[in-house]
Amino acid sequence: MPAKLPLSGCDNLMVSFDYELRRQGYAGNSCQVVLELATAIAPEALRKRIADLIIRYPILCARPGGVVFPEWKLPRGEAPMPQVRVHRDEPGLREKICNEPLALKRGELFRFDLIERDGGRMDVVFTWAHALMDANSAEHFLAVVGREDVPLPAPERILPQRPQKPLKERFQLIQKNILQLDEFCKAAPRTVGVRRPEAPAALRYRVEKFSVEETKQIRAHGARLCGVLSDAQYHSVVSVMELHRLHQRVGRPSPSYVLPVPVGMRPKGKVEPLFTNQVTMLMLQFLPEQLDSVTQAVATLKSQTEKSMRAGLVDSGVLLLETFRFMPHLIFMAFLKHGLRGEICSLFYGNTAAVSPLVTTFMGATIEDFAHVAAITPSPGIGVIFYYFRGAMRVTVLHLERYFSSAEVDEFAAGLRARLLNP
Repeated sequence: MPAKLPLSGCDNLMVSFDYELRRQGYAGNSCQVVLELATAIAPEALRKRIADLIIRYPILCARPGGVVFPEWKLPRGEAPMPQVRVHRDEPGLREKICNEPLALKRGELFRFDLIERDGGRMDVVFTWAHALMDANSAEHFLAVVGREDVPLPAPERILPQRPQKPLKERFQLIQKNILQLDEFCKAAPRTVGVRRPEAPAALRYRVEKFSVEETKQIRAHGARLCGVLSDAQYHSVVSVMELHRLHQRVGRPSPSYVLPVPVGMRPKGKVEPLFTNQVTMLMLQFLPEQLDSVTQAVATLKSQTEKSMRAGLVDSGVLLLETFRFMPHLIFMAFLKHGLRGEICSLFYGNTAAVSPLVTTFMGATIEDFAHVAAITPSPGIGVIFYYFRGAMRVTVLHLERYFSSAEVDEFAAGLRARLLNP
């Protein structure tokens, strides 16, 4: 294992989000995967497998730190053992687990919860700090934990590569990103804000499941409206249209909606570097009058995406995070919010594509279903994650109760489902 493990710019952004969530009373920036297993597994076998991996990869028990240079502080002496807890199933348990904070400052970067269900079945809830890795890395790590035939990269190959550009070119690209945000502020977005201050500081979520036939129908709509390789574009457009309808229903219309679209930085098919976030954001803006139809919204998205790609804004986003990762978290968050006059974005949006084909069994048990969950920042307080498991689409709809009621988000989820199937 390398002596120094610096946080990437995106890693440090995830730590800053964790700071912001905890500051406002939430559990922190943790993500979750829920595996539905056909049969139960032995907790002791799982604990032993994790202990073996920690010996090889002490970063799994490191803590983010560094006053000037953000880096992982490796454990001194014996590494702390992540928790493996066993529960009997009860309503709301998975959400309760998601709202229990991880102790990042003590090096608790992940835990496993095993939920015993009727009929000898079991759910495995894997919760991890987003600072450690992104969703695609987490899928591969789960495959490694659950199967002994899945390789992990050599310890010396887990570090991200820093952008190699001359200083002048760096700042020219960063300036483009800042100018884009200035342009967005001509019709600055506004989230609904805290409308239910008495509600608990908790994340709520539900998973919308589509059949294989429904998924084929949705993909056909995407291909017709957006062209080849269009799934993510179709999903994002439909999400923003339903967000606009939600704002109208709750009486908080916004002058615009800013959507951060994740862009993976790993070459296709690669998992290295594994224990890091290899994602940047492409920022897009929709005006209300551009959301009257899917065709109109798609045209807006394509035009902005092409313009952003020509301007090099993918590289710009990476460099922006790398350059400002040395800021203290409070100042970093203030800087991010200042760019859009106090807002970060209008909707948390994720699209992790097909779940890794390696995620088929876990500790010898067949995986029957799969769900992705992620924390969302207090502003905007609502989000969606799209992914596919065995050819069937899943959409996790997330919200914070202080911003939206469950009934409002139920209607949002129902509208999203209906529009995906019938644009």
